[in-house]
Amino acid sequence: MASALPAFDSHGGRVEAFDDGHCPETFRCENEGAGASGDDAAAPRIVRYDLGTSADVHVYDGVLDERTSHMLYEATAPRRSVQGAADMDQSAVPLKLEGESPWGTYVTLQEALERMEHATQSSDEKKEEIPHDNEVNCNDMDNIRHALAVEAVAKFFLQTVPSTPGTAAVARASSDQPSNSALYERAQFLEHAHGVAVWALSSSPGESVQYHIDYAELLRYEYNVTVPPLWAGTIQCSALWNESASNDQARQKIMKGGEFCVNPRGLDHYAEHGYKGNLSGDPMGGWRRPEGTDRGVRINGDSQWVTIPYAFNRGIVHCGDLPHLSAPVDSINGLEKSSLSSTSRVIVGFNVFGHDVGECVAKAPEHSRAFRRKVKLYRATTVKGAGKKGRGGMDISQIRKNKGLTKLLVLAKREKVKEELRRNQQQLSDRIWQRLLSNHRQGLPLLRVADLVAEFGSTNDSVDGTWPKSDDVHVHLNQMLRSAECNALQDGDGGAVYCMKATVAQGSGLVSLSTELDIVECTSKT
Repeated sequence: MASALPAFDSHGGRVEAFDDGHCPETFRCENEGAGASGDDAAAPRIVRYDLGTSADVHVYDGVLDERTSHMLYEATAPRRSVQGAADMDQSAVPLKLEGESPWGTYVTLQEALERMEHATQSSDEKKEEIPHDNEVNCNDMDNIRHALAVEAVAKFFLQTVPSTPGTAAVARASSDQPSNSALYERAQFLEHAHGVAVWALSSSPGESVQYHIDYAELLRYEYNVTVPPLWAGTIQCSALWNESASNDQARQKIMKGGEFCVNPRGLDHYAEHGYKGNLSGDPMGGWRRPEGTDRGVRINGDSQWVTIPYAFNRGIVHCGDLPHLSAPVDSINGLEKSSLSSTSRVIVGFNVFGHDVGECVAKAPEHSRAFRRKVKLYRATTVKGAGKKGRGGMDISQIRKNKGLTKLLVLAKREKVKEELRRNQQQLSDRIWQRLLSNHRQGLPLLRVADLVAEFGSTNDSVDGTWPKSDDVHVHLNQMLRSAECNALQDGDGGAVYCMKATVAQGSGLVSLSTELDIVECTSKT
C-alpha cells in the first residue's frame, strides 16, 4: 500500500472528510458510515476540484463518425450480439472484431493531440480506404480497442466539447438557465488534463448500473480517498433508440429502458444517498422513470434528476463529480430476456484525470486487465473484519498456506523487478547519451568505455543491492552499441539524430574498456 497521498492541493484539489457509506475491502471499519473526522488515516475522504468551468450537463448527437461507434460496439458486445446485428451496415465495420465486456484503457493527452494533428494533416488528402479483414491482424484486440479510444477522446473531448455547447444542456441548479457556452475551453482542458481513462460496458435486458459517482478505483483501495475525475462522459454505441428519442418510425431497433440519468446537484446529492444508495437505502438514489410520452431529455423539478434517452452515437459530458446511473434495460426489440436478444446496450465511458493522479490511474485503468489483476491481489491479501479501524491484512503464514496466492505474489514481485530494471536501464542510457553529447559539443577528447564505466558504475561496486555496478555499465554499453534501437538519439524536438560509434571494430565479445566512443549524425532514427 502507498504511504503518502498524491499532491492534490497543487493541482486544484481539496481533500476533506466525506463518508459515502462504503468501506473498501482493503480497510477495516467499525461502522461503515462513521469515523469521517479525518483524523484517522483510514477515515474516508474525498477530493473536491474547483476548476471554474461550467457545471452543466451537455448532450451531443452524432458525436463520432458512425463507423467508429459501430467498431466500439463490436469491440465490446458479446459475439451473439455482433452476429445478430444483421441490419447493421456491414460496410461501415469491415473488421471482424472480438467483443469483450468490460474493458478499459488509458489515453494520454499527448496521444489524443497527436491523433488530432494526424487527422488535420490528412484532411486535405485522399480519404484512406479502410483495410479489409485479411489486411489487418485483429488478434491483438487490446491495441485495437486502445486505438478506438484514442480516436473517441480526440474527437469528443478535444474537438467537439470545447468548441460548442451540446444540442441539449441542463444547468446544475434547477433555478438556473444552462449557460450557452461549452463545458470547458480547450486551453483549460490542456492545462488540467493528464489523460482519459476509457472503459466500455455491455448490458442486456434486466441489467442496470446503480447510483454512483465515478472515481479512481485503485486510489480508493489504497488510501480510502475518493478522487472523482475532472470531467466525465459517455458515448452510446449500440444501434438502438428509446421510443421517446425520436419521431422516426423507420427506426425498428427500439430499447425500452437503459436511459442515462444524472443529478446536477453533485456531491451534495451524493452525500445524502451515498455509494449505491448505502446511506439512503435507495440503490437508485431517488431516481424514478418519468411518466408521460414527452420525448427528449426529461428533468424532474423536485428531485432534479435528468433522464436522457439512449440513442445511437449520442455523447453526454458533465463535471466529474455528478452522481449518475444507467436505468434498467426492460427490453431490446421487444425481447425481455438476455439470452434471446441479439443486440446489447453498449456504452463507452470517459473519466478525465488531472496531473495529480493521472499517471497512477494510467498504470491500471478501471476494467483493464492490469486493474483486474490488482483488485484480485488486494482481495486475496486482505481480510475485512470488525475491530479497530485501519488497514486490513493477512499474515505471512496464511499466504504460505495458499499455493495459488503465493504464486500470484511471486509473479507480481518478478514483474515489479523487471519493470524497475527496465526503468533503470533507460535512465542509464539517457545519462550515457547526455554525457557523450556534452563531450561532443565541447569538442573534448573522445571518451573511452572505461571512462563511462568508472563514472556510472564504480561508486556502486562496494554497495550491495545497488545498480548499476561497473560490470553492469560495461555490459549495457556493449548492448547499446549492438542494438539498433538503443544506438540512436534525437537531440531535442526535431534536432539532429546521433548514433554511437566505436572507433575500433567490435569482435564477438564485450567491447574493450580501452575503446573510444564517438557520436556521428545519422540520416534517421532507427
